[in-house]
Amino acid sequence: MITRNKKFLLMMITSAMVTSPVWAADPATGYDADPRQTVEKKVSASDMTAKDEGKPMALNTVVTSASTPETEAVMKNAKSGLTGYETDEELAAIAKGQNPEDVRKPAEKEQVEKIEQAEQERKNQVAKSVISGNTGYEQGTVGTAESAKEEGLPGASVPYMAGLGDVQIDTTVPKYPMAVLEAGQESTMPYGNAVTDESIAPYANKVTTAVNVGPVPDPAIEAYLLPKLAMRVGDTVSADYVRHDVNIIGSTGLFSTVQPAFTNVPEGVALNYAVQLNPVINGVEITGNKVYKTDVLQQMIQFVPGSPLNSTIISKDVANINNLYAKDGYMYSHVSNATLDSKGILHIGITECHLEDVVVRGNTKTKTRVVTREVRMKKGDVFNRAAASRSVERIYNTGYFEDINVRMLPGKKNPNDVIMEIDVVESKTGQISIGGGYSQSNGLVGLLGLSESNFRGTGDKVAINWEFGGETDSNHNYTFSYTHPWLNDHGDSIGFSLFNRDYDYEDYDEKGNSVADYDRVTTGFNFTYGRVRSEYVSDYVTLETKKTKYDDWNSGFYYKGGADDSRNKGYDFKGMDYEGKNFGRTNSLTWSHVFDNRDNVYDPTRGKRISYTAAIAGHGLGGDFDYYKLTFENRLYYKVGRKHVIALRFMGGYANGDMPYYDLFTLGGADNLRGYEDDEFRGNKMYAATVEYRYPIAKKIQGVFFVDAGSAWDGTENIPWYQNDDSIHVSTGLGFRITTPIGPIRLDYGVGDDGGKFHFSFGGKF
Repeated sequence: MITRNKKFLLMMITSAMVTSPVWAADPATGYDADPRQTVEKKVSASDMTAKDEGKPMALNTVVTSASTPETEAVMKNAKSGLTGYETDEELAAIAKGQNPEDVRKPAEKEQVEKIEQAEQERKNQVAKSVISGNTGYEQGTVGTAESAKEEGLPGASVPYMAGLGDVQIDTTVPKYPMAVLEAGQESTMPYGNAVTDESIAPYANKVTTAVNVGPVPDPAIEAYLLPKLAMRVGDTVSADYVRHDVNIIGSTGLFSTVQPAFTNVPEGVALNYAVQLNPVINGVEITGNKVYKTDVLQQMIQFVPGSPLNSTIISKDVANINNLYAKDGYMYSHVSNATLDSKGILHIGITECHLEDVVVRGNTKTKTRVVTREVRMKKGDVFNRAAASRSVERIYNTGYFEDINVRMLPGKKNPNDVIMEIDVVESKTGQISIGGGYSQSNGLVGLLGLSESNFRGTGDKVAINWEFGGETDSNHNYTFSYTHPWLNDHGDSIGFSLFNRDYDYEDYDEKGNSVADYDRVTTGFNFTYGRVRSEYVSDYVTLETKKTKYDDWNSGFYYKGGADDSRNKGYDFKGMDYEGKNFGRTNSLTWSHVFDNRDNVYDPTRGKRISYTAAIAGHGLGGDFDYYKLTFENRLYYKVGRKHVIALRFMGGYANGDMPYYDLFTLGGADNLRGYEDDEFRGNKMYAATVEYRYPIAKKIQGVFFVDAGSAWDGTENIPWYQNDDSIHVSTGLGFRITTPIGPIRLDYGVGDDGGKFHFSFGGKF
């Protein structure tokens, strides 16, 4: 049967595992865990000489000699419960001069086993809590002797406190560094919890005649501590004061045990805070770490070789290591145990949480590998929250899914590892467009468009557009493109397109006036290879050949005619070879360097996209034109509210050489300078800027306030009707973005130099 005092002992042992070094439970220290006890110093009657008379003696001193008057006094104290020995078997052992520990050990062994079992259950619960991320590892956890043994750490377990804030280290006493808490923090420390009102009640309202701290190896330690204590000579005994003092002494981290011991004297009571110094620490060894090098982590362990281990400083060091892991996204990795061996070596064990597996659910069309290849961690990698978040962004940016949910499950092979479960809701990735029309010139014309951005669930992109029928060359219009986004494990891509496009085109002068309306036919093909350099950086190389020709005059200037043509208003387009200088074959090689860390390529709320593009046409590649062209673009996104975004874009360009009209930089229209006609401003030099404030209106509807500015100029010598204009052009306006099953719709109204203009377009935002 477990007595009341034994229950007290059990409670304190459990507390020691959380808040105090383990040596409190070591019989070698001679300390019990009952809060009413102080030092259990085993002496014999012969040790009690005359020199000890008159000195205060610990209330629970145990005499292990034969029956003597001193033994009878001890027996009396034992019956009163002051020693913690109160069973008949224990009292009988004392009377016989035997060690009562031999009687107590079987019962204590049973209790220790129960404690270890409870701690293992707690450990398992911690492993389960990893799933929610609510582990408290950022502030430190408490290891167990069993788990330390499993990790192969030698020596006795060194528990450390969780939730300990920053502390200062006082080195006033050489070789005995002590932690100093901030004002008020001492009241939250756990050491004083063992001081109950009941344990202080026998001494309450008695005058304190002496206050000491000991035994300590250096008197300077006691001299340092006494001024910080609440209990002073002349004060009446107060449980709150004693708890405060125990916390002050305990929080220094120097001692494995801090217990108040009272000695009745004629004037009142003498108070001694009985302490046991921690073992000496001589070195540190760290195991289980792969993310950080050992020397990096060892720099976070503060200790003076040859000084006692400081549990508070160790708690701070553990918190610093855990915070380092947490700061860098390793949210489930942490210090799992600490032990001190017989040589004074502190062993710190780190448990790094690994990704055991990735499980995809909800995909019926999309291949599982299409999802898993976007995950920024491989099986066996240390789990990282930032990498997990980036993985979700990449999966969503494929455009194949409407919704994505991720859960972290405990590993099946190791509960400290995690399984990443990804639940997806697939979206419609294929589009079919059918249309037709009739005109006197072309007759009946049909249009068929097919596109699939997730072809056969592989992530490949294919698009076909065909215009058929009619009586002109327009029946040859087609566009075919194919892109394979994952050529290898790095994510390199390859793609090509074939095109023959005939469409109505309108030229504008620098004032936005229409000067010519005609059909422009462009035929050719291109080939693009994309090389992934890093997570956010890619290079693209495109080889293209295209031929553009002037066809089917509709109104305005007739570029095939001379000055005698009434349509040309005196311009001799034929004589100046206008058509030859602006229409023909262009062979080009283009290189693009792109940095893109946007969270969502379709609707960004944070991040940036920076691109540099260099193109060379002709100069050994053949074709009718020779020129160089450089372009820069920077897009920035800032979240300023729950769903409010500020988007910025800056562009600049420079070109040199023999450039055709259609390859000059252009500004104006829905894509860059709203409030002006499409491609109203042209030149071989260009700059532009846009600021947008985006705000939600309703589900899938977004409002936009924008300001556009920019200019394009020079390089228009072959365009006689265009007057060079290098002035800056500005527009402001409002717009809407509507998400539909066929893609995003953009509607903007911008006001420029010459009035307002609506812009209607399909496609995503910049």
